[in-house]
Amino acid sequence: MTTERTSGRLVLVRHGQGSLGTEDYDRLSDVGWVQAKHVGERLNGLVSSYPDTHVCSGSLKRHHQTVEAMTLPMKAAVDERLNEYRVDQLITAAMAQGGTLGLAVPDESQLADPKAYLDTFLAWFPSVLGEWQSGRLSCAHNGPWDAFYRRVIDVTEAWSEYVSKGRTVVSVTSAGVISTLVAKLMDESLAWQRQCNVTLYNASVTELSFTPESGWELIRLNCVEHLPHEQHTLA
Repeated sequence: MTTERTSGRLVLVRHGQGSLGTEDYDRLSDVGWVQAKHVGERLNGLVSSYPDTHVCSGSLKRHHQTVEAMTLPMKAAVDERLNEYRVDQLITAAMAQGGTLGLAVPDESQLADPKAYLDTFLAWFPSVLGEWQSGRLSCAHNGPWDAFYRRVIDVTEAWSEYVSKGRTVVSVTSAGVISTLVAKLMDESLAWQRQCNVTLYNASVTELSFTPESGWELIRLNCVEHLPHEQHTLA
């Protein structure tokens, strides 16, 4: 990544691979630690050149561990607005309410092993998100989509000010948060957000610029050129 500054930057980093298929997904896998190290190597030159860079992350364990492995020269501020919704809770709600909603639900055996049936999950999950976003799917743990959306979008006011002044913001968060932010900033639809959500790679970099004159502009989306091909993972 170039360190030449022409304007401010917002750099959104998805956390490294979590421990899918274990009792605690919210911790990096061995691959996730290596992915996070690679993305840190990509970004270290940028943030070292600009010590006023603002680094932040959600408060989830996989966010903290990704920041730790990145070894950036400044401490990350913790912002709970950058926390992901609980995917497992949405799935549980969708399985229970699928018949009422008319939502096609995969056989339980197809979701029993997340690693083996990841493709099934990724193909189905946008429909679950769509039902939650419409208000038809109720999830007691996550609450309504609108509350999640407002909480996530709330971070952008301060970021606009930072980036418009030429500062860089590096934010380590999750796919649902990143896709929601980019859809909002680029005026994309919720259908676009849902597809983006399930196609963001672990330890990917999404970068935007902002000026008061031009607004937000997307520079790169879901970039993983810093990762070996065998480390391109979606969950």
